[in-house]
Amino acid sequence: MKNLCVFLVTTCLLASCSSQDAPVTNPETAPVTNPETAHTAHAEPATTHGLALNGEERWQADEATKANLRQLQDLMRQHQQLTETNSLAALNELGQSLQLGFKAVFADCQMKGPEHDMLHTYLMPILADVKVLSGNDLPAAAKSRDRLALHLSQYQTYFQ
Repeated sequence: MKNLCVFLVTTCLLASCSSQDAPVTNPETAPVTNPETAHTAHAEPATTHGLALNGEERWQADEATKANLRQLQDLMRQHQQLTETNSLAALNELGQSLQLGFKAVFADCQMKGPEHDMLHTYLMPILADVKVLSGNDLPAAAKSRDRLALHLSQYQTYFQ
């Protein structure tokens, strides 16, 4: 029941972050606004899940998103500095902290257009792993934590 509630809250937050005035566009098919960069705008995805650079450039994130992602990265660093990082209690606590951090990311989201879409492409794999952290499966939670640490460390690769 707890996981269902977390899922519903996350889904609602994602829906509230979406712009109601503009349709959500796929960055792979979005029109290029600068004809000089048309040849590089649809680069191959750098990782799985469709995550890619904006041509050869990083996507521009707003200040609230930058601050909130730094907070999520700090939460992960603080967890990694604990003496006991592999207990279910430590992993569940990390999951709860990250869930609160994600609420802030979505509540403060002001981005629109292709940058917004790519941010959601970046965030979706994280949300799935955060959900696993709150569960009772220790090996799965530890693997999710490790994927999260890697994924959070890659934020600056795709966003500025």
